[in-house]
Amino acid sequence: VVTIPVGSLDELKYPEGRRRRHSLITASRLANEKHIDWLIEAVAAAKDKIPDICFDIYGKGGEEKDLKELIDKLHCNDYIRLQGQHNLDEVYKNYEAYVSASMSEGFGLTLMEAVGSGLPIIGFNVRYGNPTFIDNGKNGYLIQVHDRMDKKERVRKLTERIIRLFTKADMEAFHQHSYHKAQNYLTTEVEKRWMDLLD
Repeated sequence: VVTIPVGSLDELKYPEGRRRRHSLITASRLANEKHIDWLIEAVAAAKDKIPDICFDIYGKGGEEKDLKELIDKLHCNDYIRLQGQHNLDEVYKNYEAYVSASMSEGFGLTLMEAVGSGLPIIGFNVRYGNPTFIDNGKNGYLIQVHDRMDKKERVRKLTERIIRLFTKADMEAFHQHSYHKAQNYLTTEVEKRWMDLLD
């Protein structure tokens, strides 16, 4: 069996200056199965411990109106923002970390792009995407989850990992480990795998 990534990175992206402190990003369709609402609630809860936290949500979709209403309800418009659809090639590198609450993921192109900009990732330990790109405790946190775990518990665990990342993790080491993971997904490496397979 040979596995070859379905996507690749032309290059690793490095910030020109300092990353914005305590900044989080996610990028996906704004769809129910992505559970962006859990992330909004988790970041709002984490603000008690991380007063300058900020969270930008990129993407469009059917849940946009509901997510806007949730942000209004939690009074977090000043630090949680819906940014719409953008080309993110030069955007990820300005943030400190990436968060995902998706319970179903394929390869995870946005996760690949995130590590390609050196971002640690927080996400659930579900099949495919997250375990491919997260080495638990080295460049983010994989959250164990099971079917009996309700939404409140899932949000609590997301909140805990966000606080842990920004208060206890060696962020520079986490950034470097993500860059190390991303090396395997550079276009030159993926092309080499194809050549090796076809030879």
